[in-house]
Amino acid sequence: MSESLQDVNPAVLQALRELMQDDYALLLDTFQGDADLRLRQLREALQADDMDAFRQAAHSFKGSCGNMGAAALEQACLEAEAAGLAGDSAEAAKALTVIEQAFVRLKPLLH
Repeated sequence: MSESLQDVNPAVLQALRELMQDDYALLLDTFQGDADLRLRQLREALQADDMDAFRQAAHSFKGSCGNMGAAALEQACLEAEAAGLAGDSAEAAKALTVIEQAFVRLKPLLH
């Protein structure tokens, strides 16, 4: 389950910090802006019962999370993507709750 995964891999963040140097803060801002967009897309798709749009937003968010080393959030997005693919709005709603909780835990770790 997602909760057992590490919220963020510090080694990935350190590698990104070293790679991006002065642009690291911009990377974090970009990720957070993208995350806000993806969360809004997920909520809107779920509300509209548009499981294809839900799946697409989860897939895009999953990639961003993987790049940032956000393992628990990446796994939650994978589960959301599967729910969207299956057309299961009840599971999609559960997955969105897990995504939102994981993002709340992640935000203070991004620095």
